[in-house]
Amino acid sequence: MSSAGAVRVKLLFFAKSRELAGLSGTDDFLVPHAEIKCSELLDLICNRFNLSIIRNNVILAHNEQYCDDLGETLRIRNGDELALTFDKLDVGALNDLVAHESCGAISLFVGTTRDNFEGKSVVLLEYEAYEAMALKTMNLLCDEVRARWSDVVNIGIHHRLGTVPVKEASVVIAISSPHRKSSLEAVHFTIDELKKSVPVWKKELYGDGEGSSEWKENSECTWSQKYKANHIQ
Repeated sequence: MSSAGAVRVKLLFFAKSRELAGLSGTDDFLVPHAEIKCSELLDLICNRFNLSIIRNNVILAHNEQYCDDLGETLRIRNGDELALTFDKLDVGALNDLVAHESCGAISLFVGTTRDNFEGKSVVLLEYEAYEAMALKTMNLLCDEVRARWSDVVNIGIHHRLGTVPVKEASVVIAISSPHRKSSLEAVHFTIDELKKSVPVWKKELYGDGEGSSEWKENSECTWSQKYKANHIQ
């Protein structure tokens, strides 16, 4: 079967289905179409993972909601590639993850640590995040991107945590679309909105010989602006 038009989804198995499938889940299951009836998806899963003998007892859920009506048509999109990691970011790998047969454009933004800020020598940056909230906010941001640019196919956002030396990437955003206009505009929007809303904090460590450092805030940060507005005397 050709993978053109197919959607890659994540599956999780529990209890008897996990035992019969021989695994707890997979990130690499291809659904042939973005729109598919629940009953057809259930058949595909059961046939692929040796669950046919319990097919009538398998409970299907999509996006953490039960599929009560097997005649219902699901609209499935490719899962967005979101990550917060202490590992060094791999720009090429994220590029490959968002690539798609239908797309003629992948636009990238790579934010790196520079060695200076306002005349001070910067040795490295240090990031920390409210991880659960950050990932939730990143998911909402992806929804907003898709609402604004309906032809966007895949979105990848990887943000590094911990220490990030000079010249290394702290954030990589990759977006694919059939034509370059949408992916370029969407990448620009995504980095601006990420800086505004995603709860990630940055500390600059300076090379002044005294080990001095300072927590910095993005000028776009909405909660900082709200705090300042509420505390103006």
